Amino acid sequence: MSVANGVPVSERVHRLFRESLNLDVASEQTDLFESGLLDSLALVELLFAIEGEFQIQVALDELDIDNFRTVERISAFVAGSQGGG
Repeated sequence: MSVANGVPVSERVHRLFRESLNLDVASEQTDLFESGLLDSLALVELLFAIEGEFQIQVALDELDIDNFRTVERISAFVAGSQGGG
């Protein structure tokens, strides 16, 4: 997965969950919605944290819930939004 400032995107996403949402996600493949870790309010908080951490804007037309279902998918979305890196 993409690396910025020497830190993999997935590791930075895990840190956002810990620091911004006070959640520990055990696996990059954990379905965040099915597991109950993310609800609509937590998703909004996560989007805000992602935009701040990665300096990207998540446009409403890009808000496909499947892009935010797992840490792995979030990391891929972020890497793609940054032009791959």
